[in-house]
Amino acid sequence: MFQGIILRWRIRVEALVKLGVWGAIAIIALIVALLFGGAAVFVLAQVEFGTIRTLLGFAGAFLAIALIAAIGIAVTRRSAARKERAALATAPSVPSWLLDPRLLAAGLDVGKTLGARRALAIGLAGAFIFGMWLSRNLDQK
Repeated sequence: MFQGIILRWRIRVEALVKLGVWGAIAIIALIVALLFGGAAVFVLAQVEFGTIRTLLGFAGAFLAIALIAAIGIAVTRRSAARKERAALATAPSVPSWLLDPRLLAAGLDVGKTLGARRALAIGLAGAFIFGMWLSRNLDQK
């Protein structure tokens, strides 16, 4: 029942981690490119030849790294979206009766009537019994 939800969240977290790494690489490379560009402008004011080409070369190299990271971000986003669509297509959907507002409202009313501790104890006992019943049915098949 929860496999589709867990799989979807796992894919999203994995994509977020990858996007974070690519984003960090892009930001660092862009900052370094700007620093070298600024240094190049400064040196250009002092010296006309030699050092400028080196600094602009470094700025260009870091700019190329930032562009590669941006491409990596785009590829990772597309891949995550493709994986999520495939996971949703193959994962079983959540039964509609679990999302019925009347059932949720009734559960909240029962929880208010019994109190938090009793409702939690009954809920845990019910989950335990349901789990035992489910494992028994799986063993028989």
